[in-house]
Amino acid sequence: MRRITYLIAVALSLGLLAAFLPGSYVAAAPPAATVEVAAADFEFQPQSVTINAGDTITWTNTGAAPHTATASDGSWDSGNLDPGQTFSRTFDTPGTYNYYCRYHGTPQGTGMAGTIVVQAQAQPTPAPATPTAAPAPTEPAPTQPPGVTPSIQANDQPLENNTITVERVVAAQDGWIVVHLDENGRPGPVIGHTAVSAGESANVQVPLDQPPSPGTMIWPMLHIDAGSIGVYEFPGPDSPVTVDGQIVMVQITVTAAGEAAPGQLPRTGSGDMTSLWLLGGLALALLAAGAFIRRRRTA
Repeated sequence: MRRITYLIAVALSLGLLAAFLPGSYVAAAPPAATVEVAAADFEFQPQSVTINAGDTITWTNTGAAPHTATASDGSWDSGNLDPGQTFSRTFDTPGTYNYYCRYHGTPQGTGMAGTIVVQAQAQPTPAPATPTAAPAPTEPAPTQPPGVTPSIQANDQPLENNTITVERVVAAQDGWIVVHLDENGRPGPVIGHTAVSAGESANVQVPLDQPPSPGTMIWPMLHIDAGSIGVYEFPGPDSPVTVDGQIVMVQITVTAAGEAAPGQLPRTGSGDMTSLWLLGGLALALLAAGAFIRRRRTA
């Protein structure tokens, strides 16, 4: 009996000793990381990221327009992200996840879209880069007219045949005038577009697919023609034109048809003409009565 007890004690001691020997313990998994992605105008930066299972992606809208981060398969959606707002999601299952912005991209990966690759095993990764502002616009290509500063000029106006008129457009390259519907004070869905040539154009007519009602604000905006030339591709390569980091656009209001311009005098109606005739007749009667009285006095 004593021998059995001794053997058990030896076995327990050896087990405890083995537990503390170097290399006998299981290394703890590295802590989960958070990777930052900027939703700039109009691209995700970086467009593709690789993370470990359990890591978190945080999107921050660093642009001037609203954006979303929406799974291409519809499994998750950030909802509307106004400038400065963020959205975070943790990815626990390895795989490749495609996503896009519902306003400026497509589920097929064109326009404003991105990719997330989730690795099965944790691997050392460099510290995430701090999101930076959208890159400044590049210098015009040699084929563009030198010294041209893109601009748009348009005023409040009624629709004529479901069309608006942009009074003046200056473009550094062939592109498009794209009309965006206002969405909470910012450009939203596209409701019409027409092509413009490089240089200056006057009285550009833009037909609208969805004519807004009077009082609605809209945004005529200048876009480039960068994909298949002559084919409108937005969301896609035909992105908005920027000058000094600002999108070339103007906000106007659709007015009611026939609305009088400020300072315009009202027309004179038939009732006013009748009053003038009555006053004239009364004046003639008074003149005739005066002449009669003078003749009586001299008789």
